Amino acid sequence: MKTKLAKYLFVLYLSVFLSEPVWSAEPATALIGKDEWLFYRYEIATSNDDAPINQSINLIGKFSKILSDHGTSLLVAMVPIKMRIYSEYLPDEVKIDEYMAGHYKQLLGALNSGGVSTVDLNTAFMNDAHRKSDTPLFFRLDSHWTPTGAMTAAQAIKEEVGRSPVLQKLVDSTPAVAYSIKIANRKRASKGRDLVNQLPENSPVFAPEMVAQVNVVRAPSAQADLLGAQAEPQIALMGSSYSKDWTGFSDALRFVFQRDVTSVAVSADQGSWVGMESYLRDEAFQTNPPRLLIWELPERDMKAPPDYKFRETRYVMNNEEWLKRVSALVASSKFRKP
Repeated sequence: MKTKLAKYLFVLYLSVFLSEPVWSAEPATALIGKDEWLFYRYEIATSNDDAPINQSINLIGKFSKILSDHGTSLLVAMVPIKMRIYSEYLPDEVKIDEYMAGHYKQLLGALNSGGVSTVDLNTAFMNDAHRKSDTPLFFRLDSHWTPTGAMTAAQAIKEEVGRSPVLQKLVDSTPAVAYSIKIANRKRASKGRDLVNQLPENSPVFAPEMVAQVNVVRAPSAQADLLGAQAEPQIALMGSSYSKDWTGFSDALRFVFQRDVTSVAVSADQGSWVGMESYLRDEAFQTNPPRLLIWELPERDMKAPPDYKFRETRYVMNNEEWLKRVSALVASSKFRKP
């Protein structure tokens, strides 16, 4: 009895003097919303994130200038948070406050003020007819966009390029390639279930989502010579897991532009900064820098600059050192003079 009492008093002591109960657990990263919609907890943002966000914006602005000086135009495409696009399905305890409601627009404004070209995917998603359809823009059970969302994003990027004479000229100067699209008649179980895997134990069971497979097919290139050589792509996509092959985003870009697109995507544990540096170091960039570089990164990642301490230690970098390295990599490439 004395032993049990001593253990209880020790736990109570720690709870008081550590300012929180020692038995408290880290909340699950996935939230269960209405109508079997799941959400990623870390999409929630507050004004406390402004300092690291400003660091990210500053770095992207400087990086964009470096690329421009060496003949590559940067276009930033931020993936809007699922919580805002489908706020009607959020659990009652989670609200989109004024800060989160206007966060995307504020980010675009800050990037544009720093001389960075951007595309407003948030407005495109909110106004898209598919948002409230049986082919939504995001998976219910996954943090990623669906093939429909990927195509909506690609079309918005194409339209933004069309509004910029400079960017449109870059696209027009690249070899055209015919791409066709085919949507399967039957739906099949989606692989997108990352939020299901992040639910706490004893959570409800969710049946797989059914989606129609989308195939984008490249026609034989008229640019190929007798040996089968083809013109090198002059549009590149550097993205997060939203740009992985299974999402269909890179293929959607190829289809809407009717151009070849070099595509590189990294997983969430590495992050966009490591991904960009890896791409610049790769032979694909060093020997053939693109005329147009589309940088897809999630809106939520803007609060995680290179020195973000909550990612894996091996991927944490000094902000200025990152900028120095990517600057050197751009300079060392076989760039085209503007």
